[in-house]
Amino acid sequence: MKNHEDSWKNRKVFEAQLALNEKELSQPPFHWNCFFEAINSLKEEPKSLLDLGCGSAIFSELCKRYLPNTNYRGLDYAQQAIDVASERWEADLQVRDYRELTESDLSYETLHLGALLDVLPNADEALEIVAGYGFKNLILGRMKLVEGESKSETYEAYNLITTYAFYHNMENVHNVLIKNGYDYKVIGLADNATLVASKVGLKID
Repeated sequence: MKNHEDSWKNRKVFEAQLALNEKELSQPPFHWNCFFEAINSLKEEPKSLLDLGCGSAIFSELCKRYLPNTNYRGLDYAQQAIDVASERWEADLQVRDYRELTESDLSYETLHLGALLDVLPNADEALEIVAGYGFKNLILGRMKLVEGESKSETYEAYNLITTYAFYHNMENVHNVLIKNGYDYKVIGLADNATLVASKVGLKID
């Protein structure tokens, strides 16, 4: 079976992503609204946010507009993503894999994964890694949650590349977050969920 993990190392994909995201600024998609609901679920607005798998870094603009006091850094494993994003936004953007965070990265208060856990074939393993870093808060976007076993499928993204759609076993997600000391809640739909988790508790609705 062909491995598609590096399929995102493609400049045209991030140019297409950026074009779409800029249109969405005037009509935010569902998962962006879930992100802001997650932010509002935290006990206080995050002082800093590390955006892991930032892609075209649209969240740098969202933070600038709506969270101006939050220090933003975007990371992506694809140089092509960082090149496209850096040409458009003035932000701290760096090439880095989720397995290779630096001491400086780990000093950030809130870790955001906008869609990273949706497009990896080994997303259960990735969840274990990022939850184990010990960030105060986690915001995990665009997760597909199922009662059955975790699995991945392939699909075409932007009519340009083949990538993965990962389905997370909810019990495993629960166990990983609890084991690492997080309270959490699920926002959105089972097939498009955002999980917000905190080591200091969440606001009670």
